[in-house]
Amino acid sequence: MMPLVKAELTKLSRQRATLFWGFLAVPIAATLFKLGLQALVLSHTGRIPAPDADFLLSAAQALNISGNSVAQLLFAIGIASVFNVEYRHSTWRHLVPRFSRLHLWAAKFLACLILLSASLVLTAAGSLMLNIGNALVYGQGILATALPVGSASTLVLAFAIAFLELAVLAAFVSAITILARSMIAAVIPAFLLGIGATLSQVYFGRTDDVLPLPSLAAGMLRDWLAAPVGFTEAQGGAPTGFAILSLWLVAAAMIGAVAFMRQQLASE
Repeated sequence: MMPLVKAELTKLSRQRATLFWGFLAVPIAATLFKLGLQALVLSHTGRIPAPDADFLLSAAQALNISGNSVAQLLFAIGIASVFNVEYRHSTWRHLVPRFSRLHLWAAKFLACLILLSASLVLTAAGSLMLNIGNALVYGQGILATALPVGSASTLVLAFAIAFLELAVLAAFVSAITILARSMIAAVIPAFLLGIGATLSQVYFGRTDDVLPLPSLAAGMLRDWLAAPVGFTEAQGGAPTGFAILSLWLVAAAMIGAVAFMRQQLASE
């Protein structure tokens, strides 16, 4: 299994455009956006923005980008490209006789998860580096940086929520890519699913208790994480959000794996 995963990662390392736009563009854009805001404040006030009071909490908030529709669109392009490349180049017929289909599917899925987790790590690291840089420029020094141990658990939980949301996206996009044998056919529904959840909240208010969509379920988990201790409404929504995301992940992964196992690939 691991040699197949390494082969997928090596293959993707040679597809630099896919690697950049599918998995690196989001953390880079998030860091540059925050840096641009700081430059805007500096140009208007003539002062360097003060660093955030809690660097780890700021990094945890940066991971909320996993629920951004544009970020999900770019991630969907990367995920779909990983699965679609064999269809596009008609190379499945060389791989299927040599390896188990389940192992081939799992290797691609695990490669996507590794790259998505790396993207989240880079996003959090970018936020940390900007805050540490601000602290140094502001004259606080490394020893005065705000890295409270208590916020580490919040950062870990925020990473887990973001990773689970992107794992659902990977399962959903890979399933449609396999069924349609097309990258575009998978990317558009994934984007519409994310933007549809956003629009439903804009026009109808909170709909997470009505529409069991992945983005809304992840939002319920983020509300639970950000809620003060004892806020029962947010705490009560956490199990529901986790259950919805888990069901989406299992259902989409099973559909993709079963479809791939039964697919005719003699000419692909």
